[in-house]
Amino acid sequence: MTTDTISKTIGVVTELTVIAPLKEGGAARLRQVLTGLQTDPDSPIKQIDTIHFARWVIFDNDTRMLFTSNFDGPLEAYLRDFCVKTPQGMDAIFGNCEGYPAGGAADFEAFKAYVRKHQVPTDLFYPAYPESTVKAVKKALEIKALADQLLEKLA
Repeated sequence: MTTDTISKTIGVVTELTVIAPLKEGGAARLRQVLTGLQTDPDSPIKQIDTIHFARWVIFDNDTRMLFTSNFDGPLEAYLRDFCVKTPQGMDAIFGNCEGYPAGGAADFEAFKAYVRKHQVPTDLFYPAYPESTVKAVKKALEIKALADQLLEKLA
């Protein structure tokens, strides 16, 4: 197990946990953004092909946001993917948080510093398949589907 700042990495999988204070009224706006991301079949989050899972939770009477994720590779590469592939999505989410950089995700160094400032250590991190990337899992599922089709034809 290695660490990238305070993120833990086991095999190829890294975790990230962030707790950030929300702006006044930010919870309502954030819920709208997250609902859109959840229901949009072309959600920007799907552009990041290294994410095993991502979760946002609004808590403490709508005053704080929890973001947790497991992903392939190092933290810096993951954050850069967000800034390059979905900066508007990151701004729509984290822009509801206090102290979010004025340049938003387009300013990678400021975005990275913001995330690291609000990052908290994870006490237990367990990836079920530490040596399997998201790409490998998707490929294995494709192969399984083809094998199932073949077995069905042979039955």
